[in-house]
Amino acid sequence: MKKSSRPAPIAEYAMLRENEAAQGLAASAAQLREKEKQLEQLRGYVAEYRRRALHESTDVARVQHVRAFLARLRDAVAFHETEMQKAIDRHRLEAERWRDSRERAQTFDEYAERTQRQERTADPS
Repeated sequence: MKKSSRPAPIAEYAMLRENEAAQGLAASAAQLREKEKQLEQLRGYVAEYRRRALHESTDVARVQHVRAFLARLRDAVAFHETEMQKAIDRHRLEAERWRDSRERAQTFDEYAERTQRQERTADPS
């Protein structure tokens, strides 16, 4: 087995790992967009509910119900904000993973190319 046949499979494997990392990055970006959309919709619903509640009847039971419901909505917003932060953190990790795998793939690719050039110049066939 020639020396030159070794770097190419390593470079291919590194490229495969980079592609997997890129897919993970794309998936985390999609999840992040979905979390952002859900949070924005929930915040819009809270704002609309508050606006409507201010203009409706003012009997005590209704006001208490509105306050309780708004408290549950605030809890839901807080939960979604936490989930959003987790999605942001996952996305950052995936981006870092992709950058690392990209650097590795480029390094192995450059090494394989350099090795092939050296063999071509050393073998004057």
